[in-house]
Amino acid sequence: MSVRKFSINADGLLEIKINTMMKNTFLYLFILVGFATFAQNATLKGQLTDKDADNQPLPFANVQIKGTTTGTTTDLDGLFSFELAPGTYTIVFSFIGYETIEVPDIQLKAGEIVTINQALGAGAFQLEAVEVTTTVTRESESAILTEQKNATIMQTKIGSVELSRKGVGDVATGLTKATGISRESGKFYIRGLADRYNNAYLNGLPLPSLDPKLKLIDLEIFSTNIVENLGIYKTYSPHLYGDFAGASIDIDTKDNPGNGYFEIEIGSSVNTTAHFNDFFLLNGSKYDFFGVEDGSRRPPSLLKAFRAIPDLIYDSRLVPIWQFDTSYNPSERFGDPNLNVAINAGKRFKLGDEARLDVIVNGDFSQQHKASLEGLDVALNAQGETLQSSFFGDDFKKYEFSTNATLLGSFVLRTDVHNKLAYTVLLVNDTTDEMREISGVAGENTDNIFKVRRGTFSQNTLQTHQFTGQHFFDQRKFEFNYGGSYSRATGNVPERRQLFFTELPDGRTLFSKVGANNNSDNHRFFQNLDENDYSARVSVDINFGKNEDDVYRHKFTLGLNVRDKSRDFSAQQINIFFDELSTTPVDFFNPDALLSRENFERKIFHVEEFVRPTNSYKADLRNHASFANIEYQFSDRLTVNAGLRVEDYRQRVFFAPEGLVGVTEVETIDEEFYLPSLSVKYILNEKSNLRFAASQTVTLPLFTEVAPFLDEEINESTLGNVLLEQSDNFNVDFKWEYFPDRSEIISATAFFKYLDSPIEKVRVASVNNNVSFVNSNEALVAGVEVEYRQKLSKLLGGSEYSLWNDLYFGFNATAMFTEVDIDPEVTIGNGASIAPTNLTRKLQGASPFLLNADINYVKQFGKHNLSTTLDVNYFDDRIYAAGGNEVDDVYEKGFATLNFTLRDEIGDHFVVKLAGRNLLNPDIERYQDQRSIGREITVSKFDLGADISLGIIYKF
Repeated sequence: MSVRKFSINADGLLEIKINTMMKNTFLYLFILVGFATFAQNATLKGQLTDKDADNQPLPFANVQIKGTTTGTTTDLDGLFSFELAPGTYTIVFSFIGYETIEVPDIQLKAGEIVTINQALGAGAFQLEAVEVTTTVTRESESAILTEQKNATIMQTKIGSVELSRKGVGDVATGLTKATGISRESGKFYIRGLADRYNNAYLNGLPLPSLDPKLKLIDLEIFSTNIVENLGIYKTYSPHLYGDFAGASIDIDTKDNPGNGYFEIEIGSSVNTTAHFNDFFLLNGSKYDFFGVEDGSRRPPSLLKAFRAIPDLIYDSRLVPIWQFDTSYNPSERFGDPNLNVAINAGKRFKLGDEARLDVIVNGDFSQQHKASLEGLDVALNAQGETLQSSFFGDDFKKYEFSTNATLLGSFVLRTDVHNKLAYTVLLVNDTTDEMREISGVAGENTDNIFKVRRGTFSQNTLQTHQFTGQHFFDQRKFEFNYGGSYSRATGNVPERRQLFFTELPDGRTLFSKVGANNNSDNHRFFQNLDENDYSARVSVDINFGKNEDDVYRHKFTLGLNVRDKSRDFSAQQINIFFDELSTTPVDFFNPDALLSRENFERKIFHVEEFVRPTNSYKADLRNHASFANIEYQFSDRLTVNAGLRVEDYRQRVFFAPEGLVGVTEVETIDEEFYLPSLSVKYILNEKSNLRFAASQTVTLPLFTEVAPFLDEEINESTLGNVLLEQSDNFNVDFKWEYFPDRSEIISATAFFKYLDSPIEKVRVASVNNNVSFVNSNEALVAGVEVEYRQKLSKLLGGSEYSLWNDLYFGFNATAMFTEVDIDPEVTIGNGASIAPTNLTRKLQGASPFLLNADINYVKQFGKHNLSTTLDVNYFDDRIYAAGGNEVDDVYEKGFATLNFTLRDEIGDHFVVKLAGRNLLNPDIERYQDQRSIGREITVSKFDLGADISLGIIYKF
C-alpha cells in the first residue's frame, strides 16, 4: 500500500503531466473567455445636473442599477461612467433631498457606449431611517469650486456653507475672506482700488448705494441667511457694466427651499467699549431703539414758509416762534446689549406634474453699539502745526448706535425644467445715531481749550424690485435671459446738531466758533436725498457645435442693457447766533439752559438760514449698452471667450454756481465707450487650469464727486469737482489654479492695470483742511495674488482619523506695486489749485500688502456638529488723501483684525453660535508723512472695541 501511495511510476508521471496540462488549459481558456467577455461589455456614461440651479453639475449623486448592488457616484463635474454586461437595465438616479428618478428599459449591446444625461430637482419626499454623515448642496464649497473650475472666465465665489462655517453673518464680512479684498470704515478696497472702482449687483442687476458718498452699497445690510453665494469678478466680461476696474460683486439670493424650512434666530452681543462705559447720544425719536424716526427731528416749518417768498431768508428775529423739539444736551442712552432677531422660511408649492412655486422669505432686525473714548482728530499744515481754521482735538470721543431692518422675498415659478420666472423684493431701513465730542487747542488761539459736540442722525432706506426670466428652447440650443429692476433709495439726515465751546484759562466756558468768520460752526443741518434707479437686461445664448458626447462646445451671446438713474439732493442749514449769550458762561453738559425757548422768544439769541446755492443739485445718468460674446472651444483643453461691449453713456449734474442763486449750470459726460474683452482658459489636466484675461474698461465719477456741494466734517470738508472726467482702464490677468480635492484650491494670479486719468481724493491748497477729487495723469497697478485652501493633514500628514484631518487651513495674500503721476497745474471747478506735494507717489487707497488666513475645525460628536474658526485679516499702510500745498500725504495705518466663531448644530432643531469680532481692538489711525520736517504725525486715532455675540437658532 505504501508503494502504491507514495511511489510514482512512469504512468503516474504521465498522469500528473496530463492533469497539469488540462488545468493550465482550462486556466488559459478561462482567462481568454474573461477577456472576451470584458471586451464585449457595454459602457454606460452621462452627467447629472441640478435643474433647480440652472442645470449646473450635481456632484456626488448616486447612479444605481435597479435590483443590484452595481452603481457609482458622480464626480465633481457631475459625470459618471462604468462597464456593464449586455442586457436591459433600469437605471436609478438619486441624491439626498432630491427626487429619485428611474429610467427603465435601457438596452446595452456589446461594445456600445450609451450616454444618459439627467436633471434632478429637490423633491418633497420624506426619508426614514437614513443616517446622513455628509451631504453636498449647490451652496457647498465643493460645488462652488466645481463651478469655478469649469467656468470659462475667471471668477471667485463664496458659498453660504463656507460663510456659515466661518461664522460670517453679513456679506461685507464675507467678502474680506476673498483674495485681494480689504475693508476699513465701511469702504472696500479691491486690489488696491477704492469704492469708485467697484460695483455691486443683486442677482445680476445693479444695486444703488444708500450712502450718497459711496458707489458701493453698504454690504453689511445683507444677512448671509439670504445668500446662496457671492460672486466676485475681478476680470471684465461684456455682460457687466463697463464702469469697472477693481471688481464686480454679485449677490445671488437663495431661491430653492428644498423640502421647506422655518427657523427663528435670536441673538445678543456686547461691545467692550460701548457697553462697559457710559454711552451718550443727543435726544431724538422715542422709537430710535427700533430705527424709526417719529418726526421729532425735522426742519422748521418756517423754512418752507420763508422760501415761498422770493429773496427772503429765514431769520428768527422776524418771527420768533420756537420750532425745535430736540435738545443739545447729551443724555445717557440705551446701554442694553445689542439685539438681533431673524425669521427665515421657505416652502415649495406643487402646481402640477412639473410646475412648482418656490417661496423664500427672510426678515432680519439688528442693533449695534460702538464707542471710541480715547481718540485723536487734528488737521495740520506743512510745518506740523494746527491749521488756522482747525483745532488739535487730542480728546476725541465718539458714540454710535445703529439699526438695520431687512426684508427679502423670493418667488420663483418653474413651469418645467426649461422655464423659470422669478420675482425678488428687498426692503431695507438703516439708521445711525452718532455723537462726537472733541476737545483741543485751536489753530488761531492756543491759549484756550476748544470743544465741539456734534450729533448726527441718518436714515437710509432702499426698496428693490426685480423680475427675471430664463427659458431654454430646442433641446437647450437656445437660452433666453431677461430681467428688470426698479430701486428707490433715500439717504436722509433728519437733523444734525453742532455746537462749539471755548474753555477760558479762568475756568469759564463760553459758546464760540473756531474762526472769526465761521458762522456755520454752530448749526442745525437737514439733508434729503431721493434716488430712482431703473435697469433692464436681455440676452440670447446660441449653442452650437456638438461633440461626440452630444454636448455643445461653442456659444454665441448677444445682449442689451439699459440703465436710467436720477438723484434729487437738497440740504438746509440754520446757523445759531448767540448775540447776548456770547459772553455768558455755559455748562458744557447743559447748553439747553441758555438755548431755551424762553431766551429764543426774548431774542437773546437767534437763528438764520444759511444759504449756499450748491447745497442742492440734481443729477442723472443714462446708459444704453449692447454686447456680443463668443465662447469657442478650440479643443478639449483650449477655450476662448472674446467679447465687445458698446455703451452710449450720458451723465449730467445740475446745480447753481456759488453766488448766483437761480442760475442753473449743467456738467455733462456724453460719450460712447467701446470695451473689448478676451478670456482664455487652457486645461493642463483634470485638476488644473491656466487662464488669461485682458480688457478695456472705464471709471466714471460719482455724483457727489462732481456736484460742488461742500460736505463739512469737524476737521475736514469735502468739495465736489465739476471738471472731473472719466478714466480709461486697461486690465491684464494671468492665473494658474489647481484643485487637489473637493473643497481645496491652490492658485496664483498676476495682474496689471494701466489707468489713464484716474480719479483720486486730494487735498486742496487752502488754509482749511479741504479735500476734493481730480484726474491724475496716469497710474500703474501691478500685483500678485496667491490662495491656498486645504486640510491641514495634507500639510502635516496623519491618518484618516487624526486631528489634522478635521482642521482646514485657508490663506490668501496680495502684494502690489502702484505708482501715480500727477499734473502740477491741476485745478478744481471753483478755480482752487491742488499744488500737489508729490508729483509721483502710490495710488490713493492702494495697500502694498493684504493678507487673509483662517483655521477651521469641523467635527461631529454624537448629536453635535461642531465648527469653529479663527481668522485674521491684515492690510498694510495706504494713502487716505494725497497731500497738497506742501502738506504731505495722509496715510491710513495698516492693522490686523482677529475674529473667532464657534457654531454647534445640536440635533435637528438647535444651532448655537458664539462669535468674537475685532478681538485685538487695534487703533484705527491716520498719519501725515511730513517728510519736510522728517516726521510721521498722527492726525486721527480711534478704536471700535471688540464685539462678543451669542445666538440661538431653532429649526421647526
